[in-house]
Amino acid sequence: MAFESQIPEVLKAHILPLRWDVRRVWALEAPVVEVPRQDFDYLLELPIWSSRKGAGMLFDVVPMAVIRDPSVCPYQARRIEDADTRWPLDFLLYQGRPWILDGVHRLARHRMEGAEVIRVRFHPQDVARHIEPII
Repeated sequence: MAFESQIPEVLKAHILPLRWDVRRVWALEAPVVEVPRQDFDYLLELPIWSSRKGAGMLFDVVPMAVIRDPSVCPYQARRIEDADTRWPLDFLLYQGRPWILDGVHRLARHRMEGAEVIRVRFHPQDVARHIEPII
């Protein structure tokens, strides 16, 4: 089954229709810029997380639900708590707009802490071939 077919309809405009290796994303070079956190708060309203560790992409947890009540998903609440906000969020500029690659837990923590500005790296579309997982 193709990855894109596993993405719920509500997320198809927000989740890239390709797979990537987050370690390869971290290895990319890109300038860090500061942007208003609110520009990406919409990600916190989408069911982009999984409720169970190691269960794959379940798309059954909305980050804002966990922010409002950590008991909704203790596993994800712990990941927010452990998020290191010193690192920027990573986005791929794909089809003319930014798509999240890494950092939703950091975004959630920034939101909880009231940060108005976040640090972000925007990667050009042509790096997509460099971040695909090796199979």
